[in-house]
Parts: sequence; C-alpha cells; structure tokens
Amino acid sequence: MHARPFDMRTGSGERPPVSFYLPCTPAEFIRLPTAIEHYWAWQTSEAGLVPHWGRYHWVLQSFLQLRAAGYPARLVREMPDAGIVVSHVDCFDYGLRPHRDLYLVVLLVDREVPHPHAQWHITHNPVQTLPMWLPFSYMAPWPQVGLVPRRAERGSRFERLAFVGYRQNLMPQLATPQFSAQLRELGLELVIPEPAGWADFSDFDAVLAVRSFGRDEIHLNKPALKLYNAWLAGVPAVLGHEIAYVVEGGPGRAYLEATNEAEVLAALRRLAGDASLRQALMAEGRQRVAHFSEERLREAWVALFERVLLPDANRWMGSAPRRVLHRGAGAIRERLLWRRPGWFGQLPTPSAALEIPFKEAL
Repeated sequence: MHARPFDMRTGSGERPPVSFYLPCTPAEFIRLPTAIEHYWAWQTSEAGLVPHWGRYHWVLQSFLQLRAAGYPARLVREMPDAGIVVSHVDCFDYGLRPHRDLYLVVLLVDREVPHPHAQWHITHNPVQTLPMWLPFSYMAPWPQVGLVPRRAERGSRFERLAFVGYRQNLMPQLATPQFSAQLRELGLELVIPEPAGWADFSDFDAVLAVRSFGRDEIHLNKPALKLYNAWLAGVPAVLGHEIAYVVEGGPGRAYLEATNEAEVLAALRRLAGDASLRQALMAEGRQRVAHFSEERLREAWVALFERVLLPDANRWMGSAPRRVLHRGAGAIRERLLWRRPGWFGQLPTPSAALEIPFKEAL
C-alpha cells in the first residue's frame, strides 16, 4: 500500500525524499567531501575521476550547496526506489522508465539529447529549449568553488592573459609561435594553468575563452560559466560567440567578443591600450554577477524544489492516468530523440539571440 502523497497546500501526507544520485564505488563514495568548502581541494586531488568530471561537478556540487542551505536532501550511490531523484543525464540508463514512486529530475547540462522518460530536466543555458513537450527549468551553473580573485596589488597592470581550460582545447590558431609573438608585442603573456590552478585568478589580468571561431555555432547547450568566473575574479574577458554569453553578458558591455584570430588580437589591443575600458567591463561584471552568487543560486534551487518539483512529483504519484500518458509519450521519445540531435542546437529564428534580454536564474 502506497503512502499518501505530500500535499503542498496543506502540508499533510508523506514528503517525497530528495536524493542526489551519484553512481560510484564504495571506496569513491567514502572519499567524497561532505561540505562545499572542501569541494575544490577534493576535486583537485581526485585526478582519476576526470572521465566522469561532469557528473561530480553538477550532482555532487549541487547537493553540497543545498546541504549548506539547510535543504533536506541526501546523496546516494545506488538508485533509490522512491522519491525525487536528481542526477546527471549520463547517470541514468536511456531506457529507464520511472515507476509510480520515482520522479526523475535530469541535469542535462551540456549534453544534447534529453532523457525520454524523465519527468523534469534542468538546463544551464538561458535560451535552450527541449522538444516534444519535455518540461524543464533553467538554472545558472554554480560559479567556481574556491575562486581567488585578481589581487588588487596588480593595479593597472595588463600583462598576463589566462586560458583557463585544458591545453588541447585552445584554438590551434592561438597556440602558434606567431600568435605568442603578437601577444609579446602587446606586452602580454598567455598563461595556461594546470587544472589544480583553475580557481586562482590572483595573478591574471584578463581571460581568454574561445571555444570556436565564427558565428555558425552558438553552443546552445553550453552555460556562461567562464563569463561568471571572469566577473567574480575581477578581470575582463575575451570570449567567442556563444548564445549564453550574448544573453547573460552582452558583447561590448560586460565582455569583448572575438570570432577569429584577428578579432582576438584587436580585442586584446583595445584592452591593453584603454584602462578605462577594462574598468568599465569589470564594473559591469560586478553588477551582473550578483545575480549568480552562491547565495542567490541556493535560493533559486530551493524555490525550484518547493514551488515546482515537489508539487509536480505529488501530482505524478497521485495520478495513474498521467503516468500512463507519460509512459506512452516516453516510448515515442525514446525512439526519436537520439536520432535527431539537431533539434537541440537551433534557435527559433536566426535573430533570436539579439532579441532575448539579460536573464536571471529562476
């Protein structure tokens, strides 16, 4: 006999447990940090987890942030039998069909194909939408844990340009001796820190983050995390053309955009020769990043659970017709979604990116 579902209006009934599901071995599970302030030190020490970094980054970090907010959630390494289960899309089998007592919340993050049987998805790009009537919510990504901002003692110096990412992901045109020589003419040195140093911006004067050149790829499934981190670090950023940057920052207002090697150099030349421009970009960033602070995002996550997910899970567990319809629709989606990844990389109109205003988290 099933327990009576939790009623958000009256506060009666059984409240579904909220579980963050992170499949791993018992030995790995024991080593996981239990507080958000320990997360970055743990991450930099667990190099063996790199192949599954996204799972830990989105699932574990979200759980620890909610724990810090006092929210009643738990972290599990085995799939629960009941309640709301939150996890990275890679952690769920594609054909997993939730039964009556199970409500799947899938963190789609930078993946393209959603889960066909999930009751809810969470995306990290403000304009990304999902096809086939899949319900979802946008949540901005957590900023870099343990971020060390640029030292005030560096003053107006503009000498160190940081590429905060894996060396192999630097655009080939920006990894040549010729490009390095052009940077030296501007008085700049390109620094590519090791992963353990990605949180330390103390000796950086600007950030370079160009995933691809041109405007054909808008990276609809990518978040604006590198922009948030530059804002938090107090350094100007030169970024590629990505829709999340356009919507949440605005090229020319909170960062500079570059779509080819010449534009990268032109942007850096502007920054090197105009300290007031650097100050203006950083001031705009300080104002905007307040919307994406840990405190604001914790509030947004709690609101998501209390106002959206718990009421919807309650309706799911109490409605047999809804479960039958969901199972039928899920069977159709299961056959179609993985065949059409192009569905998830397009905007409704070519000009939509310019029409969507700055958007906060939930």
